[in-house]
Amino acid sequence: MQIRTEIFKDAAGIRLVHQAAFGQRTEADLVEALREDEASLPHYSRVAVTDKGEIVGHVLLSRIYIEDIPSLALAPVGVKPHWQRKGIGSELIRQVIEDAREAGESHIVVLGHDSYYPQFGFERAVDYGIEAPFPVPMDVFLVMPLERQALKGIAGTVRYSKPFSAV
Repeated sequence: MQIRTEIFKDAAGIRLVHQAAFGQRTEADLVEALREDEASLPHYSRVAVTDKGEIVGHVLLSRIYIEDIPSLALAPVGVKPHWQRKGIGSELIRQVIEDAREAGESHIVVLGHDSYYPQFGFERAVDYGIEAPFPVPMDVFLVMPLERQALKGIAGTVRYSKPFSAV
């Protein structure tokens, strides 16, 4: 299994990953819309590829804002069902977190399972005064600082890019 940065020819395989992982096309449509948007950060798009060249997992970070402060959204993360529970999703997430940290980013926001994402360092966003722009249980709207004190003095509502509201 190889994890690498997405390249142009991966688009169809990435679409298949998200359709299989989520059982619908919404997340696949989101990835395609994000590629076309100014929030796109292609260097934060990673794929998991088998030795036979099949793309079995994908993760993406894109630009969002907490009020006017730049941040990143972790979404979507998908792994084909047959390949789930083998650590692929976790490794994809760890790698994009490290990519973001090395690039000097400050924090990442995710809407996801409160029993899964804390293992990477995500905490309840509400505890930092950070709110979702839509109704969501506070235990699943999470944030992770990438550097010490990154969330100090930051509060407000997250602003997602247009593709998130279009799908």
